[in-house]
Amino acid sequence: MKIAINTQTPPIRFKLTYKDILEKYGYIDLPIKLSDLGDEDYYISVGGVSKMMLAYLKNSIFESAKWVALGPGYPPSVTMDNIEVSFIDLDPITLSKYTKFKEGIYNESHGISRYSLKGEEYIAYATYNWLSAQKLLEYYSDVDVYFINDFQQLLVGGIIGPSAPAVLWYHIPFVPEKINDRLRDFLIRSFEGFDVVIMSTKRDLEGLVRSGAKINVRQIYPFIDPSSFITVSDNEIARVEEKYGIKRDDKVVLVVARMDPIKSQDVAIKAIKNIDAKLILAGDGSFTSKSLGHDKASLWASKLKSLVKDLHIEDKVIFTGYVSEDDLMSLYQRANVVALPSNIEGFGLTVCEGWTYKKPVVVSKGAGVSELVIEGGNGYTFEPGNYEEMANAINKALKDEDKLGSMGFETVKKCSVKSASESLKAVMEEALASYKK
Repeated sequence: MKIAINTQTPPIRFKLTYKDILEKYGYIDLPIKLSDLGDEDYYISVGGVSKMMLAYLKNSIFESAKWVALGPGYPPSVTMDNIEVSFIDLDPITLSKYTKFKEGIYNESHGISRYSLKGEEYIAYATYNWLSAQKLLEYYSDVDVYFINDFQQLLVGGIIGPSAPAVLWYHIPFVPEKINDRLRDFLIRSFEGFDVVIMSTKRDLEGLVRSGAKINVRQIYPFIDPSSFITVSDNEIARVEEKYGIKRDDKVVLVVARMDPIKSQDVAIKAIKNIDAKLILAGDGSFTSKSLGHDKASLWASKLKSLVKDLHIEDKVIFTGYVSEDDLMSLYQRANVVALPSNIEGFGLTVCEGWTYKKPVVVSKGAGVSELVIEGGNGYTFEPGNYEEMANAINKALKDEDKLGSMGFETVKKCSVKSASESLKAVMEEALASYKK
C-alpha cells in the first residue's frame, strides 16, 4: 500500500529558511536530502502527532510514503528516511488569520473560550486546506490512501473528494454539548468528507454518536513506539540533574507539555506547594506559537512563573523550556511520578511515555488517557482543576512507585505502535475497499 500523510506540524523543524539554506549551500536539488544538510540546520520533531506518524511509518510496511505539512519559509520539499516531505508556505497575513481560525476550534473544543466564525479567518483556513489538498493530489498516481491528521485539515477530505480514499484521525476532544451549534455543524459536515474518521477515545466516539452524525467512525488510542525510549546511563542522569538543578535526593514530579493554558500547569504548581518534591515543567511553545507569530506560550509561561513567585515556591518548580529527545528520556527515567494536569485533553501520550519508564502517573479525569488509568493500579486520577485532589494523588503515588509503575508498563501495550498499526491497517483496507466499490 502507498500512503500520503497530512499534518499541520512537520516531522522536521528547520532552523534555517529556504533562502538561508540556498545561501549556505548554493544550488541544491529538490527534494533536498537531509543527509546533504548539517545537523545544525534542522531537528526532528519530538512530540505530538508528527512523532506518532513517524513511529507509524517506521513500524509499518508501505511501498512508498509521502508527507505534506505546514512549513512557513521552509524548503519546498525534502527527503528523510525514504519519505518525501513537502511543505506548505503561507504569507504572514494568511498565516495569522489561519492561526486564529484553527485556534478558535481548539479553544472552544477545550472549553477555553467561545469562537465566532469570521469570514476572513475561514478563508485563510480554507486556503491552507486547499494548498494541502492540492499538494496531496499531485501524488494521486502514487497513493492508495490519504491519511489526514486533526482539526487543522478538516476540509481536505471534501476537497480530495472522489480521487482516492481519505481517512481522518481527529485528535482533539469532541464533546458536542460543549461546542456551539454552528461550529459543531461545521465539524460534522467536515467529517462527512472522509471515508473513515478515527476518534482517539471512547469519550469522543460516544460524543460523535450523540451528535447524530452519519459517519463511518472507529476508535483507536494514540500510540508511542516503546522501543524508541532507551534506558539512560547514570552519567546522563547526573548530567541532566546538574543542567536543571535537581539534587540526587529530590523526589521529582514531571509534567511534559507545551506552554499552553489548556495544559493547566498552574494546577500542578498549586499542588506541589505542600508536597515534599520538585515539580519539573518540561516544554516550550507549540509549532504555531513558535513559528506562526503566536505568543500564547510565553504569556502563559510568564503567568506560571508569577504564580510560583506568589506562592513562594521558586525552589520547588523548574522550567526547562525546550528539551531535546535525550534530555526528555533522562527526565522520564529520573522522575518519580509523571503527571498530566490538563483540564481537558484529547489523549495525553506523555502518560504512556511515563509508563514506558515504569513510572506511576497522576492524570486529570479530563484527559482522554484517563480511560486507561486504574485507580491504585497503574496510577491515580483527580477532578480537573482540583489541585488538592492532585496533591493527594501525587502523595499516594510516591508511596507505591514500583507497583504502580510495573502495572503501567503493562498498560502501555494498549498504546503501542505495534498494536495500533494492526488497527490502522484494517481501517486503511476498509477505506480502500469502500472506495473501490
